[in-house]
Amino acid sequence: MVRPENLFKAMADATRQRALQVLKGQELSVSELVEVLGQPQSTVSRHLRTLRNADLIRDRRDGATVLYSVPKDDAGNGASDLPRHLLAWVDRQPLPDSLAERLDVVLDRRRDMSARFFDRVGRHWDNLREASFGKTFHLEALIALLPSDWIVADIGAGTGYLLPALAGQFRHVIGVEPVDRMIDISRQRVELLGLNNVDLRKGDLARLPISPEAVDLAIAMLVLHHVPSPRAALGELHRILRGAGQVLIVEQAAHEDEGFRDRMQDGRWGFDRDELTAWVRSAGFADSTSRVLLSADRSAGTPELFIVTGNRGQQQTQEREMGGPEQV
Repeated sequence: MVRPENLFKAMADATRQRALQVLKGQELSVSELVEVLGQPQSTVSRHLRTLRNADLIRDRRDGATVLYSVPKDDAGNGASDLPRHLLAWVDRQPLPDSLAERLDVVLDRRRDMSARFFDRVGRHWDNLREASFGKTFHLEALIALLPSDWIVADIGAGTGYLLPALAGQFRHVIGVEPVDRMIDISRQRVELLGLNNVDLRKGDLARLPISPEAVDLAIAMLVLHHVPSPRAALGELHRILRGAGQVLIVEQAAHEDEGFRDRMQDGRWGFDRDELTAWVRSAGFADSTSRVLLSADRSAGTPELFIVTGNRGQQQTQEREMGGPEQV
């Protein structure tokens, strides 16, 4: 607890009052405070030490720099009432024009430095950010907008590439994959990351190992072009969705690149986007829409990618309405 006499001592100096005024709205370093207050660094450092000992300011390290600020108001009582009232009084005092001008100069310089940095990196910014954080972190962030209590099926899960992001957001994830080797790799990924809400199952889109009306979202990522009967597979996706469950299909557009088809061992030469969307509607999905994925990298001459979405509709099973046990 800070003694009242220490508080009043800290407030008794005009320079310390000015420091509190400028630190009330933003964090500043010692060098910036030197410029704003017009005082030598040794003097500013001494004043900051007094204010810190009186618990009127906070400091934090930002790399090699220490930044100072006035702590946020809290709703405490007792010992916190006096510093809060003192800081409120400081906040009501007019800031001298000379200090306000120097503070604007410091803050403008910060903004200019940031603008110059982005102007300098320009075209390289995407590469710099991806090198630091990878290419998919923003996709995982966007997934957080979806309801966390969903049960999600990743059909054709492959090596489990999507499973970590899905498992981090949704209550339960079912990964379906027909190839044993792929399942083994997925299982290793799941175990390594401790994803205890992921259920891996062997099966394919011809007959999914999932109960009817069991999932809220079904994802088929570049899977349909490997399936002998895509229209029947769409019926399976519709079967496993419940209520107003959603389907997300990512597919490659029709192409004539024989080398690519052989390299990927595709069963089909892609799809006409309008035709596949019509098939989705025929399978019973409502509100079906499609669009091209503009972010897909086609620098190697790969086919265009597109997505088709839809929902099962508003049908509700009796079990769902009654809150009975779920079978997935």
